[in-house]
Amino acid sequence: MNLELKNIKHTAWASEETNCYQASVYLDGKPLAIVDNDGRGGCDRQNAHPSFKKENFRKSFFDMMTEIDDYFKGLPKKKCDDFELDMDLELWCGEQLAKWQSAKDMKKIMRTKHLCKDEKGFFTYPHEVKVARIVRDNPKAIILNDLPFDEALTLYMGEE
Repeated sequence: MNLELKNIKHTAWASEETNCYQASVYLDGKPLAIVDNDGRGGCDRQNAHPSFKKENFRKSFFDMMTEIDDYFKGLPKKKCDDFELDMDLELWCGEQLAKWQSAKDMKKIMRTKHLCKDEKGFFTYPHEVKVARIVRDNPKAIILNDLPFDEALTLYMGEE
């Protein structure tokens, strides 16, 4: 099952208890659902995507969402501090949104700076500073700009 969260619109100023956002869920490259949350602490809403076509999936929207629920029930529980959560579409959407936000933040930093990480944490150097100097000053530093994007994002999000 290949799920993707696309067309993400996030409104930070309206996010109070939860993230205020809207996005499209695609299954195997086809639009399935629109998910959204008004940012006031409630659950995500999941509605059929306007381009959802039963013939694309050979099942109704309700049947497809039930199949997705069953898929997530088969995944391991998500560990959070001292408790575990059952994986579901809402939790997955939250993780994808966090990944999207982190990628956006990381790209913004890396446009003008070298983003580095060592055992103490993250730090930056202006692009004008040569990589050789960064390595000389911080031999254990990992320069995220030099890594493949997904690997850099994993480090940036602390998912080592």
